[in-house]
Amino acid sequence: MLHELLLALLGYTGDLIIDEREHYNSLGLDNLLVDAPISGEPTFKLASDISFLEPSERDLIQRIIVLGFYYRELDRFATKSRNLSWIRSGNESSLANSTESSKDKIENPSVYRRAIANGIVEILSIYRSAVLHVEQKLLSEMVPILAIVTQGLDKFFVLFPPLHQLIREIERDDIRGGQLLNLLHKRCHCGVPELQTCIQRLLWHGHQVMYNQLASWMVYGLLQDKHGEFFIRRQDDRETNQGSSVQDMSEKLGRLSTDESLTDWHLGFHIYLGKQKCAKKTITMKEEFFEKLEEDASQEDETNKQNYLDSNQKTSDS
Repeated sequence: MLHELLLALLGYTGDLIIDEREHYNSLGLDNLLVDAPISGEPTFKLASDISFLEPSERDLIQRIIVLGFYYRELDRFATKSRNLSWIRSGNESSLANSTESSKDKIENPSVYRRAIANGIVEILSIYRSAVLHVEQKLLSEMVPILAIVTQGLDKFFVLFPPLHQLIREIERDDIRGGQLLNLLHKRCHCGVPELQTCIQRLLWHGHQVMYNQLASWMVYGLLQDKHGEFFIRRQDDRETNQGSSVQDMSEKLGRLSTDESLTDWHLGFHIYLGKQKCAKKTITMKEEFFEKLEEDASQEDETNKQNYLDSNQKTSDS
């Protein structure tokens, strides 16, 4: 029974501890597919025909095996998000069939989700080590008791439910890019130190992607964003036609700089803040930016002119 329990804690069900989705599956699948959606409610249950357990023991085991369900769902999310089958080099364009199959497996790949999945893998590795430690303690005891399992995995009862809710929201709403970082930042504000540390670690992984994209853009002028997740995008990727606004900005840039190549460079990219409803806000921010540049330039000219007049006045007085 204890070995069945330990296996269930790692996501493997059997005859004593079953998965209701597999049990009632008319197709008779033994394991869930990786691409199956994340379950909302725990589906790991004790078999109804077990009669040698007391009601209190059944309740305690039922509470413990929920961790196995959360572990399996988190592991499935990490496996799906870390799948690199969508990566293809330019010389492999002839492999059309493999490319189409990879698109079927991952419709919308995301480097930010992959980074978050790497953080989840770290957490799951700590959990597996805790399960192994529990097994060692159970084998060393003369009379194994369930309290050892509860004590050894106590902190994961606090961590796994919010993490499961997090990945379910990410998958349901197709959250990626900056929205994913905003979601993690929002979840960091909680009253549980262990959970806060865990979410901050996930946020750290997401920030690594953003910092690498920023460094590539600011230092080398390269836009490393194959999946449209970075907040700087090419002008050709705009969802709305803003021809007049682009022309106005071109005139403003022309007054600020005599370098035509610099003007073309700035007009080739834009700041993306969200969906179509944010397009006008993006243009407004750009216009305000150029107006501020013009205002600063005019103030600087007036200051230089005043300083020149003051210096001439002092020279004439002397």
